[in-house]
Amino acid sequence: MRRCLTRNQEDKGPSERDLRLYGAPRPDPYGEVMNDDSRGGRRPRAASRAHGRLSAPIGRIAGIPVRVHATFLILVALFVVGSSGPGGPGPVAGLWWLALIFACVVAHELAHSVVARHRGGVVTEILLLPIGGVSKMERLPESPADEFAVAIVGPLTSIAIAVVAAVASVLAGQPLYPVDLLDGGYLARLAWLNLILGGFNLLPAFPLDGGRVFRALLERRLDLETATRRAARVGRALAVVLAVVGILVDIWLVLIAVFVYFGASAEEVSTIVHLRLRGRRVDDAMLVEPVLLDDGTRAGEARGVLRHTAQRTFPVVHAGHYVGVVDAHMVGAAAPDTPLAVIADTDAPALTTDASLENDAVPLFQGSAHDAVAVLRGDEVVGLLQRDDIAHLVQAPPSGDAHHN
Repeated sequence: MRRCLTRNQEDKGPSERDLRLYGAPRPDPYGEVMNDDSRGGRRPRAASRAHGRLSAPIGRIAGIPVRVHATFLILVALFVVGSSGPGGPGPVAGLWWLALIFACVVAHELAHSVVARHRGGVVTEILLLPIGGVSKMERLPESPADEFAVAIVGPLTSIAIAVVAAVASVLAGQPLYPVDLLDGGYLARLAWLNLILGGFNLLPAFPLDGGRVFRALLERRLDLETATRRAARVGRALAVVLAVVGILVDIWLVLIAVFVYFGASAEEVSTIVHLRLRGRRVDDAMLVEPVLLDDGTRAGEARGVLRHTAQRTFPVVHAGHYVGVVDAHMVGAAAPDTPLAVIADTDAPALTTDASLENDAVPLFQGSAHDAVAVLRGDEVVGLLQRDDIAHLVQAPPSGDAHHN
């Protein structure tokens, strides 16, 4: 029987604890720092709404929308300033070279996307950022063989472009040596650029393509979680090496090392979340019969309820129908005689009992200021899903079914 409390009634709910593991940002599928891949654990991922608001479409290739992020203008400005200085090739030549660089990035991303789509993935868009490109996918291939194919095709595409450009450069009489990515012939520059991008991405470190290739190979004899943990360890170790080399040689390597280090950790976390939560529904984890508060309850009365329950987020109802939520902070900040109808967050999202923990609940919590959401059947509250409820599942030992054949 559900309880709707306005005064001191007791409920023994689970204690609140802040766990950030499953709330870590999840890397976008096949995101690149100049073609560095970060697919992230073979789980569906919707395109980022924030990126969508700050990007503009520039066309479609093979039916896939290509968008450019607003921050790309920063890179444009840097290229214009850098090429306009003394001895520079001029802003037009600088922007032309920038366009060629990102044409190669798009080709790399398109290769990922086409192969992923061929193997059952759903590609929503390619997004161009100052640090490279991102292929956004909502559904990804599951098997290690598919992961290997989708990951390897990006670097192979870059290397193929490098070979074609090198041959064309030789036939056109443009020397390949010395290596000059700023002032050499365009064909020679394209050859070296794509060779560097393809080769770098083959390093066996998450979130690079090579890290995904390495994991797929490890999965021939290990389960997905163990393979991911080992690949992530290698990625972090390689990041430390890159940082040391960068301190001695080039500061840009330090920045790349930071990206690789945290990208490897994010990949590991997202894979664990995927393995623990896949196939689970909200009603597998929700608190049944949560404490409900009527919208006519005063804040002072709600504070009395707080002393008798560990629950800290409360669905607010009117005549048994869901209105919104209040939490302990909102109640504590309100004047004692304020009705909850005034302070309740009526825009707070809710979930249904059959919603997916992985694909619905986790993304919802990542964008929510509350530590719990109401679970509804129609407009009736039938449960409460708390961050801790998901945390307990994520922290649970593996079920033993993670191995992919």
